[in-house]
Amino acid sequence: LTYNGLNNTMKLTLENLSLKDFNQSTIVEIFINHIYGLAKILLPILGGLLLIGLAVSYYQTGFIFSFEALTFDINKLNVITGATRLFSTKSLVKLFFSVLKLLVVGGLAYLIIKKEFKYLIHAFDLSPAQIFGMLTKSMYTLSLRIAAALLILAVLDFFYQKWQYKRSLRMTKQEVKDEGKETEGDPLIKGKIRAVQRQMAMKRMMAAVPTADVVVTNPTHYAVALKYESTVMKSPTVVAKGADLLAMRIKDIAKKHNIPLVEDKPLAQTLYKTVETGKEIPQKLYYAVAKVLSYVYQLKKERKRI
Repeated sequence: LTYNGLNNTMKLTLENLSLKDFNQSTIVEIFINHIYGLAKILLPILGGLLLIGLAVSYYQTGFIFSFEALTFDINKLNVITGATRLFSTKSLVKLFFSVLKLLVVGGLAYLIIKKEFKYLIHAFDLSPAQIFGMLTKSMYTLSLRIAAALLILAVLDFFYQKWQYKRSLRMTKQEVKDEGKETEGDPLIKGKIRAVQRQMAMKRMMAAVPTADVVVTNPTHYAVALKYESTVMKSPTVVAKGADLLAMRIKDIAKKHNIPLVEDKPLAQTLYKTVETGKEIPQKLYYAVAKVLSYVYQLKKERKRI
């Protein structure tokens, strides 16, 4: 069908070249015949492409029918939003490429027609076959150059779209903050949770002071409560420690429960800085702590005798 339409259109064009009397009705008739012939040529091609496009779309997403796009939305009438979308970077780049394509196609067509114009003015002296050959050559040259130019523009547009896509995947600073809140929690809430955890740990530590065997002091800046049970522990354990006001609280609790206070500045500082609460003392401190505990145990024996 396409071949027959192209054949008929070509015959009609060549037959009309031999007409000498051109008037308005003749021109209109020729124009209508050409439109009809071109429609028969293009409709099968365009119809086939349309069917292929519909088939590919159906394969990718299935059949989707929705009136959502037709729903009235007052925000669509917002002039500021529309102007922002119209003059966005993406829209301006699309406009630039469209204008560039138009200039390229128009410029190439002008240059080729200008080059072939000197031959076209003598076309009336040529035979229909020669005219057809000349036009075919000109159209082929024009199509080839336009295709090459559009290919270059397509490559540039491809790299731009790829760059734009990667850029669109990046998160803004606010999005990074929001994601951090979602994955790790709100910093304010986390701070409150840590504060509550510190208070609970403080209460547990203060509750463990009455169970200590001795409190080693600085005497004013540090206080470290030690406990040792040979059947349970491998070595003495720090059950509570504190500095300044917290050290005073530990000492007050120790006095209320008759826990011995031993002043040893180097040992108190070392225990406070190197041993965490609930951890056993390191081997290098065994001797110093053993001396303190030996003194405490001896003191307890003397109290029992009294």
